[in-house]
Amino acid sequence: MPEAIPIAKPVFQLLVTCSLPTPMGQRDGGTAVMIPITGGTVSGEKLAGEVVPGGADWALIKDDGTICVRAHYAIKADDGTLIEVFNEGINQIDRGSPTASANMLTTPRFIAPDGEHAWLNSGVFVGTLLGEQPEPDSQSLTVRIRIFQLA
Repeated sequence: MPEAIPIAKPVFQLLVTCSLPTPMGQRDGGTAVMIPITGGTVSGEKLAGEVVPGGADWALIKDDGTICVRAHYAIKADDGTLIEVFNEGINQIDRGSPTASANMLTTPRFIAPDGEHAWLNSGVFVGTLLGEQPEPDSQSLTVRIRIFQLA
């Protein structure tokens, strides 16, 4: 039997709005920050809804330019279903660049109740995360996350 080669199929996109990072101090060879999640939207053929305010992204920006993110938040689907989201990623950033932003692959995991959205519990997913540059004097950030299911 030939080896299965995964194919990434797009399933939905999140536009996540966040407050500015809150410094958490120096640790593990870098600067830790907590980025409160304030809301956002979810759109796609397989899932649509909103990002529930109240989660956060915990990031560590290491001295060597490595950025590690670990987010935990919830999505509320259009039908009212609440879905828990865990999303982690790691990448290198050029801290000297005036346009440096988070841009990485992530490994999202979902916990959904039985029913229409239970497919999220057993799927294997990858995400692309792109932090958009904030407007000058803005007090918020927007992160675009595209979710792909491996098949």
